[in-house]
Amino acid sequence: MSDQPETEIKKVPAIRGLAWVAGSWALFKTQPLRLLLISLFFQFFLSFSQVEALGLLVILCLPVLSAGMLHAFFTIEQGRKPMIGVLFMPFTAVRNLSRLLLLGSIVMVLGLLVVSLVLAGQVVDIDPTVLRRVEQGDLDALQLIDPQIMESAVIAMAIGAAISGSITYFSVPLIWFREKGVGCAIRLGLKALVRNWRPLLVIGLLLGMLAVPIVLLLGSLYLSALNGTYVASWLAFLLLLLGPLFQLMLFATQYLAFRDIFGPDQSDEVNESPKSDQLVA
Repeated sequence: MSDQPETEIKKVPAIRGLAWVAGSWALFKTQPLRLLLISLFFQFFLSFSQVEALGLLVILCLPVLSAGMLHAFFTIEQGRKPMIGVLFMPFTAVRNLSRLLLLGSIVMVLGLLVVSLVLAGQVVDIDPTVLRRVEQGDLDALQLIDPQIMESAVIAMAIGAAISGSITYFSVPLIWFREKGVGCAIRLGLKALVRNWRPLLVIGLLLGMLAVPIVLLLGSLYLSALNGTYVASWLAFLLLLLGPLFQLMLFATQYLAFRDIFGPDQSDEVNESPKSDQLVA
């Protein structure tokens, strides 16, 4: 499918941000158990990003899995129940798969570049043994690292996440639903972000407030792990429930924002081919 004619980008009022958050909850309530199960599988695959051999591969495939999550909400909006297979459906679309993987590689390279620029040689000062323990998930080893380096690392990750999120927010659905090329999708996506910064800021503020309990819970669990104190099982269970739920709201608001800003298009129906129906119907 050609990238021409140019896709229209609508400018919506700031109040739409509130509507997207409310709409995300409405979509979730339609199929809560099914969506939570899909989200748990998504989280399961993200956990492999901590494995040295698979970490880069998981990051590379993140736009592909994100497209699957977005398609789950598209399926629900069409009045159908998404199956687990919807998460992997983008892997079966060869042309879009290559574009999403290219997008993932671009984001990964930019993220590594940002981290390298911000840290600027500070990692060299860390004892290789300590660094190895951190990579293996040893929380006690974090206390052995210079706090200034930890602060720089947090800043680097925040900047990298902001850049990656800005690039992929609309480019992923543009590639998947509209079959845009990577360059065109990034350009249109960034243009849409700038044009609709007000409702997107509202989304950020609202979801930020909703994330406060999760952040506090994570902080308490992290401190408990560092101090070696007992962690209540119900706290871990609550985090296991709230994490996927918040993640689903992120994807749902992303889908609703894309739908409103870029409007309906015949390409949305193209991906509902018989091949896709076998996974989603």
